Amino acid sequence: MPDMNDYRREIDRIDAELQRLFEARMEVSKKIGAYKASHGMPVFDGKREEEKVRALKEKASSPENAEGIARLFKEMFAISRDAQSHL
Repeated sequence: MPDMNDYRREIDRIDAELQRLFEARMEVSKKIGAYKASHGMPVFDGKREEEKVRALKEKASSPENAEGIARLFKEMFAISRDAQSHL
């Protein structure tokens, strides 16, 4: 039977993967920011963000997860916009 340390190791493994994916996402986000800047496009695209959040929430396994996913991605979008604004 798993103990607390087993669960924590599993969380640590997941966290490491989330960090890797976040950093990969930020690299692509910076490329998008550079593209937007070179094409005179605004950093913020509210319609795109709303569509993404809606689609992600629809794929969630539960209403509780849907709300958490919305919060998580809205924060990531804000971090991405901030990075793009500083290019």
